[in-house]
Amino acid sequence: MLFLVDENTTSSIRTVFEENGFEAECVKDIKELRGQPDEVIFNYAVAKQAVIVTKDLGFANPLRFDLTKLFGLVILRFPNEISLETLRKAVKESIEGMRGEDFRKKIITVEPGSVRSRQLP
Repeated sequence: MLFLVDENTTSSIRTVFEENGFEAECVKDIKELRGQPDEVIFNYAVAKQAVIVTKDLGFANPLRFDLTKLFGLVILRFPNEISLETLRKAVKESIEGMRGEDFRKKIITVEPGSVRSRQLP
């Protein structure tokens, strides 16, 4: 399973997913995606069947995107002032023990002290 880490999220989050056995890419590292609008990122994720990892709530907006096409979405809801180490630890604790199927067709929201999951349409 591929995770696509959005530009608005630190690229070290990619490492957290890789350390848990998942394949991950960063938008920042993909020349044709860097600096592109969300629609381009969304279409790339759909084509690659990737789960988008982002702080951007816009990816969950059904008026903006056809969520039936999306493979999965992880939304990170943390204050901007949070330390990198605290963020990495929270994401690691949230995904430990999860398998690829746990992300499929779901929106997973990770917040300080909580993880919520709901089905995509």
